[in-house]
Amino acid sequence: MRQLPPRQYSIKLALAFILAVGTVLTAQDLTNYLTPDVARCGARLACRCGGCKMTVGNCPMIGCGSADPMRRRIYDMQARGVNDDAIVKQIVQEQGIVALAGQQPLPWIAWLMPGIALLIGFAVYTAYVKRNRKQPAPMSAADEATLNRYRSQMDDELEQ
Repeated sequence: MRQLPPRQYSIKLALAFILAVGTVLTAQDLTNYLTPDVARCGARLACRCGGCKMTVGNCPMIGCGSADPMRRRIYDMQARGVNDDAIVKQIVQEQGIVALAGQQPLPWIAWLMPGIALLIGFAVYTAYVKRNRKQPAPMSAADEATLNRYRSQMDDELEQ
């Protein structure tokens, strides 16, 4: 067997290593499960990883602990012939309504609480002001005389 020069040997060894690593990484590529059908069904389900506010169909995180297993599960269920509505229904039964994407409607109390808080604040403020209001000090005789003089002057001017 013919022996290769060290330079050619190292180049061939590096190429073999790159080919082996590339094959392993391609086999474990999680985007294989992200087909248009999986993305369509995943758009109805929320990604629950906590790092993003996206759906399972469009979560951009590489190696997401929530979206990737869910995509694989949707892919497997679609391969068995289960339709999108049944897949979403089953996942919602298992995980609850939080699995659905989209904004959940606010309960009626959430709409009323700001107004109720304002009314309570106004009532507390009014009670505080009434309780801590000081009565005006009684007027002295000199102040009373000055006030009466100005009142009579105003009356005279208004009559003219």
